[in-house]
Order: sequence, then C-alpha cells, then structure tokens
Amino acid sequence: MTKRFAFLFVSSFFFVSLQGFSRDDIIILKIEKKDFFDMKKTLIIICFLACWLSVSAQSLREVWVEMPDSILPYLSKSQRTELADYVDMKADPAVLNSFGDSVRIERMTNNYLLLKANEATRLEIKLLDNNTLALVQTWMAPVAESKLSLFNLQWQPKEVVVGYQENIIKPESMSDEDFAELKTMMCPRLKEFRLSADNNSLSVSWNYPLLSKKDAKRVADLLKTQVLNWTGKDFR
Repeated sequence: MTKRFAFLFVSSFFFVSLQGFSRDDIIILKIEKKDFFDMKKTLIIICFLACWLSVSAQSLREVWVEMPDSILPYLSKSQRTELADYVDMKADPAVLNSFGDSVRIERMTNNYLLLKANEATRLEIKLLDNNTLALVQTWMAPVAESKLSLFNLQWQPKEVVVGYQENIIKPESMSDEDFAELKTMMCPRLKEFRLSADNNSLSVSWNYPLLSKKDAKRVADLLKTQVLNWTGKDFR
C-alpha cells in the first residue's frame, strides 16, 4: 500500500513537472533520468566494494588485538595491544600475564604471528586469505600436542579439514623384526601442527609421550612429517 502510494506520488510529480516542457525537453529529461539511475547503481556498487575491502584488508594486528579473550583468558585485550605496539616500536615484545608468566611475541609479520604464551604453550596465527585465518595452539607437556582451528576475520569458527594420511612405511635398511617391534611402540601418538610464516602450508608431525628420546627417534623414521598446502577450503 505504501509502495503504491509512493509510486503514484512520484508519477504525479513527474506529470506536473513535465507540463510546459516540449517533446525534445522531455526526451532529454528521460535520458538524464536514466543516467541518474545508472549513477545510483554505480554508487551502490562502489559502496559495497569499499565495505568489502575494509573487511578483507584487515591487518594481522587488528585480528590479534580483537582475538576473543576465551582463547587466552589470562591475556587481556589491552595487553595484546601493548604487545603489538612493542613490535611496531621494535622494542622487546613481552608482558606479564595475570599469572605472572612472561608472554612474548617471537615473530610477527603482516600475515603471521608466533607467540610464546608461557613455558608450555605456543600459539600461531596465520592469515590464509581475505576471509580465513588459521590458529594453532600447541601444548608442550610432556611432548607437543596441537589443535588447529579456522576462523573468518571476525573470529567466527569455520570448518576444519586436514587431509593428512598416517602412512607408516618400513625403511629399506630395517629388518622385518625391528619394524614389527617399532610399530607396537607407536601408540599413543600425538599430532603437532606448525604453520609456515613464508607460505600457506601446514606441517603435521607426531610425538610419542611414552617413549624415551632414543625410541622416539627410531619410530620417527616410520612416520614422516607431512607438509600440506591451503587450497582455499582445506589443507591437503
């Protein structure tokens, strides 16, 4: 009802406004009216692109500062801002968290951040594309174990797909007896993820919490580290 009234009002306005104009004048007005609507469409597209670019061009610093407190509950937003400021100033990027532990940014580029949250926790953030960031949290007690999460740039969760395969391969120089023995020692095993600062790759390796360093080194030859690449949807 309202739209119809508005249309009638606009139609009446143009009818009244066009009185006193010649046919040639009316043709010119129609052309100008068409140009007006074309310009209006162009402005709408420009505004949309500007909004999209403002989101897609979000910097790692902004992503880091706006990170949800639930990921590192003992490090406040003001402390995250302080750490980023220290990096910009080329000062020592370290603060004390609420437990009195030192939190340090080990490396920060325009799309990668490596944080030592404490002596047993490591955190990595990587901007993979205009709408995806990867977060790897690693806990190193007694051996490293990682969790991989994906988010959009507003920290809303996205589905995580990692296409790795646990291919246990016997080295040519290893006897069948040693191979069989080592295979029984490979459980339990924990995954460790590492993001690359140089490209959009993810390395996957395995750690063995119940083995000595010597035995862990022996079984490491059976299950090699894999490097997966970001496809735009998953790591493969």
